[in-house]
Amino acid sequence: MAQNVLFITADQWRGECLSCLGHFVQTPNLDALAGEGVLFTNHFANAAPCGPSRASIHTGLYQYRHGVTFNGVPLDGRHTNWALEARQAGWDPVLFGYTDTATDPRQATAWHEGVLPGLE
Repeated sequence: MAQNVLFITADQWRGECLSCLGHFVQTPNLDALAGEGVLFTNHFANAAPCGPSRASIHTGLYQYRHGVTFNGVPLDGRHTNWALEARQAGWDPVLFGYTDTATDPRQATAWHEGVLPGLE
């Protein structure tokens, strides 16, 4: 049976801000997703600010390995990422919404806020 994966990341939003984790703000739709999927309750970012942290999530590499040291620094196109790996395994990864994780514009496009390689 084919499966779908929904990977949600939020920018500038603390993880405990879900009502299923005890926060007073009601988040019923996210709570339902958490109840039917995987909820990471003990995750800590290994980089700051948000751009390098997202690059670590996408590549599985520490900040000093992927080289994204602050917001606006593009990824080195030589690194693989979860989207490329998923595509190689036969999945069709698609991105909806905001991202600032793209490869180096000198190698790709004139605008670094493109789409992570492997995503549609």
